Amino acid sequence: MKISSNTLICVLLAVAASCALISCDNGKVASTETSTTTDTVAVPDTITLAMTGDVMMGSLYPHERLPADSGAHIFDDVTPILRSADVTLGNFEGTFAYSGKNRKNPASPMAFMFMMPPHFVHLLTDAGYDFMGLANNHIYDFWEAAMTTTEETLEKAGIGYAGAKDPTGRNQHQEYCVKEIDGVRYGFTAFGHEDYSLRTQDTATVRRIITTLRKMSDIVIVSFHGGAEGSGARHIPFATEYLQGDDRGNVYEFGHFCIDVGADVVYGHGPHVVRAIEMYKGKFIAYSLGNFCTCGMGVAGLTGYAPIITIRINDKGELIDGQIHSFLQEPMRGPKVDKSCRVAKEIKTLTQEDIPNSQLNISDDGVITRR
Repeated sequence: MKISSNTLICVLLAVAASCALISCDNGKVASTETSTTTDTVAVPDTITLAMTGDVMMGSLYPHERLPADSGAHIFDDVTPILRSADVTLGNFEGTFAYSGKNRKNPASPMAFMFMMPPHFVHLLTDAGYDFMGLANNHIYDFWEAAMTTTEETLEKAGIGYAGAKDPTGRNQHQEYCVKEIDGVRYGFTAFGHEDYSLRTQDTATVRRIITTLRKMSDIVIVSFHGGAEGSGARHIPFATEYLQGDDRGNVYEFGHFCIDVGADVVYGHGPHVVRAIEMYKGKFIAYSLGNFCTCGMGVAGLTGYAPIITIRINDKGELIDGQIHSFLQEPMRGPKVDKSCRVAKEIKTLTQEDIPNSQLNISDDGVITRR
């Protein structure tokens, strides 16, 4: 179970692995402890993780478009599941800010920009989130200022984060974060496909970060934002994907590479639809969890499928079993229970079609077991 007095160790972009345990203050190094020793605590035999896709709780730009009652009820149906896990993770699709200069041309039909009021952060903590990936194509919607405000807001709330990057190189952002919960050290990092995030295509950096986290953590978790978008992107192409000429990585190669270099769990998002899941070398990979709580955006049809995947892993990070919890988004109301289990059935079908030699069994109601 989660505790409110979690210890958070944040590690900055420019700091070498030999200075691993570092506290951070608004993205600047506050101390440079060189010891990585902590009190030895036995890792439990079973750990439960809950993972979701994109979270965007309304927007203040270009005009206020927020859920009713300041979003007080958007996570009502999912909070019991998210809070019951030992660790809960998602992708924060946007920024926390009250104002800012827009980076994209608002006249463009593809110029989606998301700005959530910082006081909405309590919705994430109340729902049970412990980590949020920031490596996505919306963290830089309002330039560096909003990116920094987002990190500061999450840090003050006690939510771990990683993955954003200043493309100019002038400012430092967290590459990874280690958070101790109930005596277990969880190492978290996130990768995307833009120059303002850590990139899935930069394998040297991916290897360095995961290798560093492996030395500091009991369990290493990787979030990634990659792949094409929309209902035509349900399947894994097993090749580099592009959208409007933008290289969005080879998600299959990336997921396997992360496990090969030391990750225990890898979960993806970005296509706005769900994709197959896999067990590789005993470790769990979700290739896309799609949207989760995106309020007025992407809530119809396949883009409205909003799963929570919970998995149980052992003390070596190996998958024991899991559950696909099926939810469907309702406009401005968040994810609601899908009694027909359409989401679980979609992931089951995609897994059967894309990973024909899968080592997983998935039931129609979402139970995941090893073969």
